Amino acid sequence: MKLRQRSAHWAFTLGLLISAASPCLAAGGSLTLHLEDESSGQNVISRVEFYRGVAPSGRSEKPLPVRQTVSAGIGVVVDRSVVLELPDGPYRFRIIRGPEYRVINGTFELEKTSLDEKTVALPRMVDMAAEGWLAGDCCVTPSSESVPLRMASEDLHVAAVLGKRPAKPIPHRDADDPIGHDPLWVRTDVTCDRGLAYFGLDEQAAETFSSTENSLKHLVAVINSETETDVKIGIENPFAWELPVWLASGKVQGIFVMGDWLRLDKRVLAIRDGHAPSSFSLGEPTQVGRYAERIYRHVLDAGIPLVPLAGGGDASARTPIGYNRLYVTSDTSSVGDDVSSPTQPASEQAWWEGVWAGNSVATNGPLLRPLVGGKLPGHVFQGHSGEVLRLQPELNLAVRDPVDYLEVIHNNRVHYSARLDEFAKAGGEIPPIMAEESGWVILRVMTLHDDHYRAAVSAPWWIEFDGRRRVSQESVRFFQDWLSQYEQRLTRLPPEEIAGYVPFIRAAREFWENR
Repeated sequence: MKLRQRSAHWAFTLGLLISAASPCLAAGGSLTLHLEDESSGQNVISRVEFYRGVAPSGRSEKPLPVRQTVSAGIGVVVDRSVVLELPDGPYRFRIIRGPEYRVINGTFELEKTSLDEKTVALPRMVDMAAEGWLAGDCCVTPSSESVPLRMASEDLHVAAVLGKRPAKPIPHRDADDPIGHDPLWVRTDVTCDRGLAYFGLDEQAAETFSSTENSLKHLVAVINSETETDVKIGIENPFAWELPVWLASGKVQGIFVMGDWLRLDKRVLAIRDGHAPSSFSLGEPTQVGRYAERIYRHVLDAGIPLVPLAGGGDASARTPIGYNRLYVTSDTSSVGDDVSSPTQPASEQAWWEGVWAGNSVATNGPLLRPLVGGKLPGHVFQGHSGEVLRLQPELNLAVRDPVDYLEVIHNNRVHYSARLDEFAKAGGEIPPIMAEESGWVILRVMTLHDDHYRAAVSAPWWIEFDGRRRVSQESVRFFQDWLSQYEQRLTRLPPEEIAGYVPFIRAAREFWENR
């Protein structure tokens, strides 16, 4: 057997684009690739993309399939190791294990009759679980591939799978060979129906309501049904024409701020079925994601306490599981504690309780661990007329992409905005918020990724003076205008169909007028 070594390098994506170099993987005939965690030395499962050639052939280039692996949507899942038996020639690869690890790029070459075996150590940037934050995907499309294996490959701990499909066993593993990724919680009692996601809706109820002719009647039917569990409702499509009516119902608890409009397999440049601003420009790749965040901010500023959700969405196609994810922690501090301490949720139920309490950050890249006034997201600050609350924003941040800016949003206005280098020069200090009235605060980090909106957005901290929430007339008008446009669209329907919408439109109109 004759081996040929060839000089190349691994390009590591480190924090703020710091790079390192190392020899390539060289082999021929076959190459056995082993993956391990750099710090612990333990074998790991990861998503890997393999490509023919040493340079990209185009943006639409698809990774090569590899035998004895599970598809990850884009690339394949390598379960600790894989034997690569491919036609002779040069290859390149990318190893991506969620946002907490650095991305590894490398090359190798295969020749006839040559054999080789290599181990690649994956460097971790930050251990969010060790810091008390567990990641979950709140909307996973059904798949014939193993959900637990794909979760482990993306360092994901929680998944809400649509369609009642149980988690399949992990292929090529014996019963006494555990996956070694803990915790790993999968729920399948999730249903999506015309823009709404129902969490905890039993299968019989879901089938019963599936024939309901519109999403408004479906929502009412679910609300009025007697189910064994407490059903939570999230807005899976924040652009839906029905949005102002859903908000007016007072029966939804969350809204997806990151979903299937943020995909790795294609650019989503427009909103096909829903409300879109006339200011959208042709081909601007980040505008849909920015608009989803803008909608969320108007929801908060209208005094509607929805928590953020994040996930693949029901049209996520090949986007890997957990690309859009929600990091959740448990807030175990008492009312009198000065500083909250993130605590890893002890159970699946505790994780979802953290979701609905708003102890969370949505992200598809930056790893943001924020505090305001020493408290975690979801906290409610109480004040009285005449006093001033001094609230100090703080954050820890780890990123792979270059950061465009980080911002503190207070009452839908930018309180603080800075480039990362400016933030560092200021000693990592953000000016305090001097709150004199009710309102809310969120933190966000925006990257320079140019294929779509890649960011981190926290759940809100609420400020209540004399027990009242802020209601902005600007945001109320935003949804009133949306409702008026929806009414105009409904007038195109046959009269017998319009009648089914009239009670909901009237109730929503009255809700926003009273607001």
